[in-house]
This record gives sequence, structure tokens and C-alpha cells, in this order.
Amino acid sequence: MATYTTKFTGKQIRRCCLTAFFLIFLTSCQQKTDSQNLSIFYQPLNQDRDISQQQWKEFGREIRGIGIKNIVIQWTQYGNQTFGESHGWLAQRMEALQDDNIKLWVGLYSDPNYFREIHTNATEQKVYLTEYFNKLHKSYMQWKTWLRIHSNKVQGLYLPLELSDYDFKTPAQREQLAQILKQQVKRYDEPLMISLYLSGQLTQSQIKQWTDQLTNLGLIVYVQDGAGTQALSTDERHAYLDDLGCNVGIIREIFVQDKAAKSFKADRVSKEKFDSILNEKTCHPDAMFSLRYLPSNLNPLKLVGEK
Repeated sequence: MATYTTKFTGKQIRRCCLTAFFLIFLTSCQQKTDSQNLSIFYQPLNQDRDISQQQWKEFGREIRGIGIKNIVIQWTQYGNQTFGESHGWLAQRMEALQDDNIKLWVGLYSDPNYFREIHTNATEQKVYLTEYFNKLHKSYMQWKTWLRIHSNKVQGLYLPLELSDYDFKTPAQREQLAQILKQQVKRYDEPLMISLYLSGQLTQSQIKQWTDQLTNLGLIVYVQDGAGTQALSTDERHAYLDDLGCNVGIIREIFVQDKAAKSFKADRVSKEKFDSILNEKTCHPDAMFSLRYLPSNLNPLKLVGEK
């Protein structure tokens, strides 16, 4: 191979330096963009079955255009509702999202009576959770083939428990829960995600210890920010969230709950509020709750009770 020497002028050197700086700047910007891994939750309801595939595809393209790269399907079975299982309408919707290059977290069985059953003592919690996780694993087996076929677009599994300091106040309850979840981590090859919400029953340091305990089990942990439910004051919420490690994700609530309603009722946030949430930068992985509340003219998902 021939070797040769080229002589550079001062102007050429400056030009080369500027070009190199510009390329480095572009690369760093691209790396920053790629590091943002925005997710949004979707709670399937049977009322969504009537949405046309065309509507769903258009919505999926808008979702991707916003910068949302992952959708957490909160459950694939809700009580006795199976949404057609792995060959039904929900599976078709999930596949359409994957066609738009959106990756999925696939939620498993969710118990409609969970919030009532879990609010008890440690002894009864153990009995209930053992039964619950058996049902959850059965739902996983129903979707196992689908998960294998679509594994390149599946990030992992979501466990549809919403853990709360309201239900796990004592160290004994949290330790027992940790031992149960430790067994679940061993049961699945896929990564497992779990979420929790805050009610002010534990201190900031106790919440941080709890999230550290859960992440040390190998779970991917997200904490709801509580902005939509307004269960805590703004200062209280920020105090809790600011104390969490950067490895813990934050779920941004993009709804406003109607506190006067007898049952849960909420409206979408304004487009301006949504944009401010979207542009808020923290060190935490970001998710939003939920797809049904996404303020968009293309959103085909009706709110609960909406006609």
C-alpha cells in the first residue's frame, strides 16, 4: 500500500476542525434523542373492539410521531375478559402497533377485585397473591407462542399489580411481597415490569428503600406521579419523586380526576398541559398514563362512560 503526505493550510485545518466539531455535535444530539425511551400505558376495554383497523393504524402513526417508542399493554386478560386471547382483536391491535415500529410491554392477568383483596394483613395477602400469580401464569401460557413469534418487538412482561404503601405499610408485608416477587422473576425468561403509587403512608426514605428492594430483585420499577389523582399535594409528590434513584421510572398521569364523582371519572389534560409534560426532562425513564387520555383528534379510544 502506498504512503503519501498531504500539506494542509491553516484555513483548511480550521475548516476540518469545524467540520469535526459539527459531526460530533450531531452525533451527541442523536445519542440524546435515542436515549429518550418514552412509553405510554394502554388499558384494553371491550368497547375498543369496534375501532377499525384503519383508525388504529392512523393513531399508531401519530403515537410514533409524538416520540412514543413503547406501549405498555396493561393487561391481556381482565377477570373473565380475554379480548379474544392471542388470536383476537387485541392481538391484532398489538401487531398493528408493532408494524409502526412500536415495541410492547405485554401485561398479563389482572384481577378486577385486586384493590379490595389486597387491602388486608400479611397472612391473607400471601394466600391471595399465591392464587393471583397462578392465574397470571396461566394467562402467560396462553400468550407464550404469540410472545415467541413477536419477541423482537416485545420489551418484556408487565405485572398488572399496582403496589401501594397503603396496602404494604409494614416491613413484614414488604419483605413477604419481595420473597413472592423473587420467585416470579425466576419463573419468566422475559424482563418484568411493575408499578406502584403513593398515598403518603410511608416516608420518602422508606419509599426509596422499597423501590431499591424491588429493583434489586431484577424488576423494572415505575412510580406513578399522582398528578392526575391529586392524592398528594404538589410539594409532597415532588419530594417523593425527587428522592428516587434515576433507574426508577416515573409514570406521568395525563388525566385530571373528577374528585366529586362517586366512581372513578377523569378527563384528558389540555394539549398545552400534555406538551409541557412531554417536554419535561428528568433522569428517570418516562411513561405516561394512559393512551385513552392522549389529547388528539385522531384518538379513537373513548373515555369510560363516553358515548
